[in-house]
Amino acid sequence: MKRFVLIPFLITSLLLSVNVFAHVQNYYEDITLDDTGKSLVKLAITISQPITNLKFLIFGEVNDFHASSNKGSINCSVRLEGISYVDCTFQSPEEMVGLSMIDINFTTFDFVKVLNKKFYFTADLNLNQNIDSASIFVRLPEGMIVGENETKLIFPENSTMVSDGRRIIMVWYLANVKANESLRFQILYERTPLSPLFQFRLRDFVVFGIAAAAASGFIYIRYFRKPQKLILSVLDDYERKVMNLIIASEGVIDQKKVVKETNLSKAKVSRVVKSLVERGLIEIERLGRRNKLKLIKKKFKI
Repeated sequence: MKRFVLIPFLITSLLLSVNVFAHVQNYYEDITLDDTGKSLVKLAITISQPITNLKFLIFGEVNDFHASSNKGSINCSVRLEGISYVDCTFQSPEEMVGLSMIDINFTTFDFVKVLNKKFYFTADLNLNQNIDSASIFVRLPEGMIVGENETKLIFPENSTMVSDGRRIIMVWYLANVKANESLRFQILYERTPLSPLFQFRLRDFVVFGIAAAAASGFIYIRYFRKPQKLILSVLDDYERKVMNLIIASEGVIDQKKVVKETNLSKAKVSRVVKSLVERGLIEIERLGRRNKLKLIKKKFKI
C-alpha cells in the first residue's frame, strides 16, 4: 500500500504592517482554480481602524497583481526573490479614517501541485490580525471531484461542499479568529472518472438540486433572521461594500455618505441600493432631498 506524505510546498502568509493595530472586521477570500494549476485569488479586507501601509509576502510567484481601496489610491510594488514581497502605500493617509475596505487580486501557479495524477491545493491565509468573521471559497476546476478518500484530507474539517452546476466549491465560515491562529486550507482533488453522458445527467441533477436548495434558501432568508456571514456571502462586491458601511454606522447611513466612502458614482450607488431594497435587506427613508438607508432589523440582526 503506497503512502503519500503531503508536504505543503508553497504556503501563503500575509502580514499587515500598519501604524496602529488594525482590527479586521470582515475577511473574504475567493480562489478559483483552473485545470492548468493556475489560481485566481480575490481578497477583500474590511478594517475598522486607520491604516496607512500594507505589507505581505507570498511563498511563490504572483502575477497580475492589483490592489484598490475605498479610501483613495494605493501604490504597490512587488519584488520576487523566490518569495513575492508586496509593499503597498496609501496615497492619502489623512483620508484613512473610518471603515477601510481593501481589494487585492492576483494569480499564481504555486498553490496547486500534482501528486500521482491527483491535485493538491494548499495555502495559509493567516493575516496575523484578529478577525471578526472570515469567509473562504475555493472553486475547483470543471470536471474535478473530491473523492471519498480525499474528503479525509480536507482541512479544516468544518467545510461545506456545494456546487454551481459546473464546479465543486469548498466553503469555510470562521468567526473570532485570533491573530495567532492558523488559517491554513488544503484540498486533494482529482478528475472525474465518469463518462461524458453520465456527467451531463449528473450536471442536470445538480442544477435541479441547486434550484430546489435555492428556493428553500430564499424562503428561509425571506422570513427568518440570518447571520451576517450568510447574507454577505450571497452579495456581490458592491452590495457587500454598501452593507458593510451601513452595519458600521449602526444600521443607519446617509446615501451621500455611501457615495463618498465607496468612491462609486451616484448612479452606481443608486442601483446597488435598489438591489438591496429588493432583497429586503434595507429600506429608504426620504428626508427632503436626502435619503437615509436603514437595515431592516427584523430580517438582519447586527
